Amino acid sequence: MSTRDPMTVLERIKPTAAVADAWPPADRAAALERVLAATATNPPAVPRPSVRRRVLVTAALTAVLVPSGVGVAAAGGVLPESFVRELSWWTAETDGGVDVQTARRVAQAPGPDGRVLSVWAATGKDGTVCMSPMFEAPGALDRPAPADFHLAGGECPTADQQQGQPFGTVSGSADDRGIHTMWGPAGKAVRADLLLPDGTVRAAVPAQGQFFLWYLADRRVDSPVLVGYDSAGHVVARRQLPNLVAQRHIGG
Repeated sequence: MSTRDPMTVLERIKPTAAVADAWPPADRAAALERVLAATATNPPAVPRPSVRRRVLVTAALTAVLVPSGVGVAAAGGVLPESFVRELSWWTAETDGGVDVQTARRVAQAPGPDGRVLSVWAATGKDGTVCMSPMFEAPGALDRPAPADFHLAGGECPTADQQQGQPFGTVSGSADDRGIHTMWGPAGKAVRADLLLPDGTVRAAVPAQGQFFLWYLADRRVDSPVLVGYDSAGHVVARRQLPNLVAQRHIGG
């Protein structure tokens, strides 16, 4: 029934004579009264999706957005307790200037044993940058912070300390297996290669104005050589990297 005119409504629902004769006048009048009252109200609103439907749509959109934003969420405060604890020295080193909760995975490259060498960094308001290389399971760069990882050192240079540092100066660490993790300023180099004793060439990982790399040292062979190149492909500098395993052996 599409019309809203009361008289038309009454005309259309008027019973046949046979029905009217059997329909007591009082009941008929009451029924017509209800019809008139109903047709006097405003037309019903256009049907809306139910609340449950809106929730389901929102959930679906969230599910689509999670993969691309999960790294942001992880770096925005949802960090594993073990991760925050291992990097708590950032806060101590900078007198609270760098907040671990703002850490981001800024670079990664293949590492040993099917893992990746990743670089995590955070910047304080005064320009101090804390950065730490670590070994963790592979995945997208913006994946959540790991609960299972092996921290391989790091440093927190101030803004002044980051200026003018030449390529070839390195810092680093070594684990019990002899896996060395090194990093140093890029200087004038735009890329750097690690020349391993067996002839393999491995690219160093650029991040935060530094190059990060790893290698397995052996006291029976020479340690790798790090070579930096400028934008024209010219060699900026070459540096033979330390063999901390050999040094420990010599030292006793």
